Amino acid sequence: MRIAKENNLQAPDFEQSDDFKAVLYRPSTVGVQTMYPPSTPQVPPKYPSTSVEVLNLIRVLNNELSRAEIQEILGLKDPKNFRENYLEPALAAGIVKMKYPDSPNHPKQRYLLTEKGNDIKKQS
Repeated sequence: MRIAKENNLQAPDFEQSDDFKAVLYRPSTVGVQTMYPPSTPQVPPKYPSTSVEVLNLIRVLNNELSRAEIQEILGLKDPKNFRENYLEPALAAGIVKMKYPDSPNHPKQRYLLTEKGNDIKKQS
């Protein structure tokens, strides 16, 4: 309760019946703008199955970039999340390609847009 008060948050609610339950409140995110929002109002019609995550990846890939550089630009910290939700779907769809495709763990591995990726980038 002290921490909530110090941070101008709503005091937690405590409920006890058969179980004990504590409801903690976090700061409001209303009106907070992000650089790359989690959703977009419209997906390009030519590629309707392109996810929002892949679209955000496409937006930041101007040159060839490393995985760490792309993650930093997107503000992502978890490499597993980035790989599973951004990079692997983009590679599987042929939107992004590796500079060293025969060596995925190459120390100088970079990612760049394919022609299909550039088409999607122009549409969005």
